[in-house]
Amino acid sequence: MEWTVVQLLQIALVGLVGGTLGGLLGLGGSIFIIPTLTLLYGPSYHLYQASALVANVFVATAATRRHRGRGTIRRDLVFVMPAATAIASFIGVMASNAIPSASLYVVFGAFLCYAAAAELLSLARRVKDHAEPPVGETRWILGSVVGAIGGFASGLLGIGGGAIMVPLLRKFGKLPLRQAVATSAAAMIAACLIGAIAKNATLEGLSDPTGKNPTLASSMTLAAILSPAAMLGGSLGAALVYRLPIAAIRLILALLLVFAGVRMILAGLS
Repeated sequence: MEWTVVQLLQIALVGLVGGTLGGLLGLGGSIFIIPTLTLLYGPSYHLYQASALVANVFVATAATRRHRGRGTIRRDLVFVMPAATAIASFIGVMASNAIPSASLYVVFGAFLCYAAAAELLSLARRVKDHAEPPVGETRWILGSVVGAIGGFASGLLGIGGGAIMVPLLRKFGKLPLRQAVATSAAAMIAACLIGAIAKNATLEGLSDPTGKNPTLASSMTLAAILSPAAMLGGSLGAALVYRLPIAAIRLILALLLVFAGVRMILAGLS
């Protein structure tokens, strides 16, 4: 696939915005990148997923470096979650290759709308953020379960997995938002790396709704355009986590989920 200069700039901007939002919210960049690329250039879910997973590795790595300096990554979880996310991400990629693209759009969009509604309801009820729990023994069960669920979603939908891991860590781990975001970002590196390798290795032979077959070359080209800007955005977004009020971050999260979810549902149904 050949890109014009204007399209190259558009894709880089999409990567920058997606990376910033991903770094800010601990979600990876795909939650913005995939629906926006679909809006700009039409449906090609497998291609966008393969490229976005590569970009997510850079977003998560840049964000994790920022969070490590702040000491918000939970040591009692971070050594458990990456292995679970990596294994589950591979399984998710295999599942995504077996499910029609239109179904993936609808499933992706429906989940994002559900997550947005839950966040908005929590904000309306003025539910306060959790107090910081002390770091104790390694929480094997929590880390394994949350990591597995997030990793599977990452491989299946091409997202970083944080859209699931952040709320799960907050609800069941009682982590404050900043710690949930930081820990999710660290766990996503493994999930997105394994997911990117698996998705791109199996990309040949898959087809999008237009009947075109995405190729490894087209995926790597798109990823090369997205990734530098997404990495810069990931670092910027992670820095903003410690500057913006918690309520503002939660509202941005909910609005982003609504935007992405509605777009994906409409794309799948069409």
